[in-house]
Amino acid sequence: MGKIKTIKIFIFSIIIIFFLGVGKYYYEIHIEKISIKKNIEFVKDESIEKLLDKVNIKKDIFLKIYFKMSGISREIKAGYYKMDNEYTISEFFNTLKEGHSEMIRVTIPEGFTVEQIKNLLISQGMVTELKFQEILKDIKFPYPTPNNNFEGYFFPETYYFSLGSNPKVIIETILGEFLKKFPIENYGTTEEEKQKFYKKLILASIIEREAVIDIEKPIIASVFYNRIKKGMRLESDATVNYIFGYEKKRIYYKDLKIESPYNTYQNYGLPPAPIGNPGDLAIEASLNPEDTEYYFFVATYDGTNSHHFTKTYREHVNYQKWNKNKPK
Repeated sequence: MGKIKTIKIFIFSIIIIFFLGVGKYYYEIHIEKISIKKNIEFVKDESIEKLLDKVNIKKDIFLKIYFKMSGISREIKAGYYKMDNEYTISEFFNTLKEGHSEMIRVTIPEGFTVEQIKNLLISQGMVTELKFQEILKDIKFPYPTPNNNFEGYFFPETYYFSLGSNPKVIIETILGEFLKKFPIENYGTTEEEKQKFYKKLILASIIEREAVIDIEKPIIASVFYNRIKKGMRLESDATVNYIFGYEKKRIYYKDLKIESPYNTYQNYGLPPAPIGNPGDLAIEASLNPEDTEYYFFVATYDGTNSHHFTKTYREHVNYQKWNKNKPK
């Protein structure tokens, strides 16, 4: 009889321990809150143990059971997560499982220079001045980058990066977008083709800064190509303004006398490098210009941001006189 009683007590104890264990498991995983207020990065193939160490979550038998039963460790998505709350273990890992990592949205406007883009990234806390320059020195790029000049290749687009992304990944992503749009195998399989494409990219950067309306870009491209064929100077205000970092709202006659290889009023041909980073429409216009007989264009100043195109210098001057004297 005493033996049976002992067995019953033993079984009862096991049951009690089991339910206490289940209760403690449920409490630790689904009820108990842990304060996590830090940014953490979970990289691909990183162990759960390392992740737990980052947020100071103690590892015990209940966590091991949770990982084994849920299989959640295989579903966690890599990313940079901003944790700023109290979480249960299950809530914390569900956040990583859903992949709602903290993202930064960066929009690069068409025509922005590398300097402007660098300052944009610095303002977002995504890179430092020194790191930006170091990364560009180390990047191997298939198209020409004379004197490590990457102007023209930072493709204008809206990008999304995880908070805390590696600066090199950020810059390579932006440059990589250009290569996706204009792959080297299509535009530069030989050194001669690369140089030809680079010249078209330079012209595209000028088109981007001169044109406001997209439909005018191929026409403006034709004007510059016609001027080059005839041995005329490009005489683009945009190239002069590039010298001033685009800080001038208007280019005056005295500005046109500045000595610089980028001054297309003083020099024939293209400037030595792009004057900004053109979008795909400007590049397409440079690659496939309209077939026109225009050699001049000037802003209409009628509120439409359009230009007036003419074949001769006399027509060009007469339109400017008329535009200046027309009734307001």
